[in-house]
Amino acid sequence: MDYSDYLKLNQLLTLQQPKSPHSEHRNENLFIITHQTYELWFKQLIIEIHHVIDSISKSEIADAINTMQRITIIMQTIVDQISIIETLKSHEFQRFRNYLGSASGFQSWQFAGIEALLGKPDNKKLQQYQCDNEIQKKLAAIIRPVSLHEVVCEQLIGAGIPGQDNKKIIKTMLESPSCESLLLNQLLDLDSLLQKWRYRHVKLVERTIGQRTGTGGSDGISYLKTTLFTPIFEELWEAL
Repeated sequence: MDYSDYLKLNQLLTLQQPKSPHSEHRNENLFIITHQTYELWFKQLIIEIHHVIDSISKSEIADAINTMQRITIIMQTIVDQISIIETLKSHEFQRFRNYLGSASGFQSWQFAGIEALLGKPDNKKLQQYQCDNEIQKKLAAIIRPVSLHEVVCEQLIGAGIPGQDNKKIIKTMLESPSCESLLLNQLLDLDSLLQKWRYRHVKLVERTIGQRTGTGGSDGISYLKTTLFTPIFEELWEAL
């Protein structure tokens, strides 16, 4: 087995198949590769989030910290990748946009699964898969009975225990020189990156399609704006 065989390059490099006329292939190819890469990073994020949930559940905080470091670096890469697609000007995108058909980023079932796995499910996204048994199976493999948010509250913060002031507990934990403090601050880092990605995504869509309806008939920019400033770990932010 050589490098090409191991990475299945022959198959991988045939997965970019622009639908537009040849004159538009350069820009559409960039669009396809960027979004395929997003999906590959989403796949790895799911694996890592599963691992960090398991680690916290078993009180293996050091392992969770190591995993969170990888998660935040992957998320930073996802944010930075927007700079590549931002080189695609609005008029260049419009020349091949109609060839996307009903395809829309709103249909990314992996990202919908990640949102639920973190603890902030988007029911509007999830409802679109109700009649698709194949995607339902894939989502079932992603979404755990306990989300990352829930396991953090249960195992680290002790949220919901009568008589406890959770905000005070969290503030004390965040300020203490401990592994738990480092982990909670990593969760704030992840939340910040998710919100940064959402904002940059909104501005990218606004720049490329303006106020037009999204592909596939989605609400486009108006829907995306409703997703801004919705942190996963609200309790951590409120305790600062």
